[in-house]
Amino acid sequence: MTSGGIPEAEGPMNRPTGFFEQPFWTVLGLLVVCAGPLILLAGIGGYVPEDDKTAVVVTGLIWIPLTVVVLLLAIVGTVRDQRVWRDLDTAGVRVMGEVTSAQHVSCGEDDRCTRIRMLVTVPGRPPFTTSHLIAGEEIIEVGTSILVDVHPTRDLFRLVADPSR
Repeated sequence: MTSGGIPEAEGPMNRPTGFFEQPFWTVLGLLVVCAGPLILLAGIGGYVPEDDKTAVVVTGLIWIPLTVVVLLLAIVGTVRDQRVWRDLDTAGVRVMGEVTSAQHVSCGEDDRCTRIRMLVTVPGRPPFTTSHLIAGEEIIEVGTSILVDVHPTRDLFRLVADPSR
């Protein structure tokens, strides 16, 4: 929380992590990508009984293109996400959002967060309501103003992490 009673957004809240920035999904993705070649290698290398060799080789040949598609989708999605957030960095408008409600909620097995709902007014656009989770049980009064970066034409916004920028 900053000195003015305005919550300070933390890193993950400003820009969602990309697919390859999340360790669990990275490991799972790498296992899926490796599955096709490993299955094919097991069939060709003689690691399976002769009766099952054809089925294992065909399975490997089917898995390889599927894993390539999964890998390409992950890479394209990550690049797109980075481009979208970079677009907000360059074209975003900094406005004040007014807190309309704040409540403490569970955000994990043992963690607590503060969910705030805000009314955001952007010049040239109709006002809209948004909701954000802030780590920890912060005391945020209704009516508090919070800095928000908003894209002028797209539905893209985030709490401001560093008000000096």
